Amino acid sequence: MVVKEEIYKHERRNLALIISGRFESLVGAAALLVAMPLFILDKTGSGTMMGIFTVLGILPRLLATPIGGVLGDRLNRKYIMVLLDELRGILLFALWFVAFSNKLGIGALLTFRAILSFLDGIFDGPTGAMFGDVVRKENMKRATSLNAMANSGANIIGPIIGAMLYGYYGLTNVLLMTAVLYILSGISEMFIIYVHTPKNGKIQFLQELSEGVRFVLAHKGLKFLFTFAIVINFLMSPLYSVVLPYLARIVFKFSAAQFGTFEVFATLGALFGNVAIMLFLNKFSSKVLISSGLILEQVVGLLFSILIMPLLGFTKGVAYFVFVVSAFLITFFNALVNIPINANLQILVPSELRSRVFSVLSLFAMGSTPISSALYGFLLDKINPYLFFFSINVISTVIIVLFLLKAPEEAYDPNVAKVETKPVGEGS
Repeated sequence: MVVKEEIYKHERRNLALIISGRFESLVGAAALLVAMPLFILDKTGSGTMMGIFTVLGILPRLLATPIGGVLGDRLNRKYIMVLLDELRGILLFALWFVAFSNKLGIGALLTFRAILSFLDGIFDGPTGAMFGDVVRKENMKRATSLNAMANSGANIIGPIIGAMLYGYYGLTNVLLMTAVLYILSGISEMFIIYVHTPKNGKIQFLQELSEGVRFVLAHKGLKFLFTFAIVINFLMSPLYSVVLPYLARIVFKFSAAQFGTFEVFATLGALFGNVAIMLFLNKFSSKVLISSGLILEQVVGLLFSILIMPLLGFTKGVAYFVFVVSAFLITFFNALVNIPINANLQILVPSELRSRVFSVLSLFAMGSTPISSALYGFLLDKINPYLFFFSINVISTVIIVLFLLKAPEEAYDPNVAKVETKPVGEGS
């Protein structure tokens, strides 16, 4: 307790350093996430290659997530944060040098994508847990809001910069900018005032990770919620990460700048959704927000898939307007679903288990998407993309309706269930 009180004295400083560090690295990561798919599509024009790129962004991260969860509850979270930011910056400098020498091929880019994804997976757990260590509980909502705003800002600025740099100068300069931002992020995080309390004994990876698994399995609502998440992520995640970029870039032939601004409007939708909840939607229950968010998000998705079909004969300009508006509305309503769920999890999961439990939830939620991403990429080269996009939206609508009809109360509010969870080695 004494150690925590000492850290709390530097709450504003630590919060500013964490948020600024995350902002710098996220701007670079968002820019890169726009530029790399554009590079692959421009070089290959293949939906299969886009599927592989997406899988390599998900699968290594999933494999690393449990590792990061255990390390985040055992080692110095500040050192992990700084080390991984600097390491990612160095790797990006190396890739920039390869690109600058005109030797960058698709194989090298995909390999780097896998390595960066693995490091991201280790990074997520410790940093998520550290945020709660340096901020008082009574200030957590405000701090979380500030962090979300910074993240949204980075995800707005990053794609614009990435698309513009790629459009005018190619991938090389995007790599250089991102490398510099990661290095600067790590440097700023060095000044965080943080005291690590080491735990006795060797790391028992499987045993410690099982605590997070047992915590999830002990909650009926969480099991139901993340069964739904597995199914819906299998269907919907690659729909927007593989199929939609293919439609935008290859079918409609939107420019790199248009593709970047399309991503920006998607981020703006999430940002406005966050603001709406903070200002006036917070008076509604989690059940109302989650249910209405799911229904409205899916209605927009269905209308979107119909409006972009060639039967309606829209011009390229009108089609782009439909893309932009739909992206904004879908992410706006998605925020109504995600925010109450995340808030409930923050309340429910104790600090000493948070990193591991969140890693388990990430595995449940995202574990199915690499298979569907590869499958969708393959099918894009075989099936009409318009019909494919519409069909997946119809199937997802059926799944969502079944969820709304069958979900127990605990799925909306995990605090309904009372569960005792003991750390490994703790007596009764």
